[in-house]
Amino acid sequence: MNAAALLGRLKPAKRERSGPGLLARLRRRKAGGDSDDAPRARKERRPLSPLAKRLLGAYAALALGLGGLGGWLAMNGEHTTEAWRAAIPRVEVAVKGAQAPAPSAPPPAAVAAVPVQPAPPTAAPAMAPPPAAVAPPPLAVAVNEPVTLTPAPVPGLVEDSRNGPLPRIAEDGRKPWQVYARPFPAADRRPRIAIVLAEMGISGVTTGNALQKLPPTITLAFVPYAERLDNWVERARGKGHEVMLSIPMEPQDYPRNDPGPNALLSMLPPERNMERLEWSLGKAVGYVGITSTTGSKFTANPDAVNPVVAAMKARGLMVLDARANPRSVAGTLAGQAGVPRAFADRVIDRDLSRGAIDDQLAELEAIAKANGAAVGIGAPYPSTIERINLWLTGLADRGIAIVPVSAVANMQKQ
Repeated sequence: MNAAALLGRLKPAKRERSGPGLLARLRRRKAGGDSDDAPRARKERRPLSPLAKRLLGAYAALALGLGGLGGWLAMNGEHTTEAWRAAIPRVEVAVKGAQAPAPSAPPPAAVAAVPVQPAPPTAAPAMAPPPAAVAPPPLAVAVNEPVTLTPAPVPGLVEDSRNGPLPRIAEDGRKPWQVYARPFPAADRRPRIAIVLAEMGISGVTTGNALQKLPPTITLAFVPYAERLDNWVERARGKGHEVMLSIPMEPQDYPRNDPGPNALLSMLPPERNMERLEWSLGKAVGYVGITSTTGSKFTANPDAVNPVVAAMKARGLMVLDARANPRSVAGTLAGQAGVPRAFADRVIDRDLSRGAIDDQLAELEAIAKANGAAVGIGAPYPSTIERINLWLTGLADRGIAIVPVSAVANMQKQ
């Protein structure tokens, strides 16, 4: 078989395999699909997997939710915005000098339709009195008013000695008991009560507690042999307390009962007792006078007391007779010598029960109302401090003033 015959046989087969042309296939697809491609398309369309179905469901639910939210906001948007603004805290500050915008005038018809009623006259608000015209309650003045005492030592009121600085009367006549006193108005005519807590300085804890809790109108009497005495006295005066020295003196049962170093003893000559007295007086500055809670024997001996009274007069100090012995002559001799003096009418805490202390304070009230003045003496025990503070809360309402001991000098009867 030659080549031409073979070529002639191959050409029809090639045309059969090639099938319709590309242009013819495109025309058939455009007209409605190719019968040859339809089976292939049906093979490519597979059913959706369960995961795909769930995702489609989720998308549909999300679309419905967003659509519902959009519809709700469209219907309630204004109300929601107002509620949101109301929930935000705001502060309106008036700016000084700024003028409020003038309100727009209503239309003429509205003005004519609504008659304007004149506002009823209002009384002018009562003006509050100035602070200076308002008198504070007596208790606030007497108990809690801050008072600055004269700083000690004051030049001219002190002399140097081998025992330390001793009080003296100034050249111009000023006396320590007046200069170092806590002020109290002389025009106050109410009955007066002075409370003196002695034995201060023996215990640092007890002394600190008293300084912290007692009002400054309570007078404090420190023992001269207390540690850091000058510091304690300075702190007490810094808080407004009037201060005395509690001089150790001979008790009835001496020497079994020892009152402390350099105590004044009735068996010693006056010169020795004056040396011991100056030893005590030189331990601090700023006190108004002396007292003693131990001298039950010494203060009943006129010969022993007279030199002490003379020393107090020469140094411008006052004497508080604690009456450790009912037969004490210290206050009486001081009054006769022209020394400012006071007497203890009651020991308020001889019995430390609350009821007993309250009874003694009530008796002081009765004495003050009858005689114009009274003095109570005690020690800085916690129960004593507690009952004093409670008692003070109603004292002014009962018409009685709590005062420093210098404010009752020479007011009590002999």
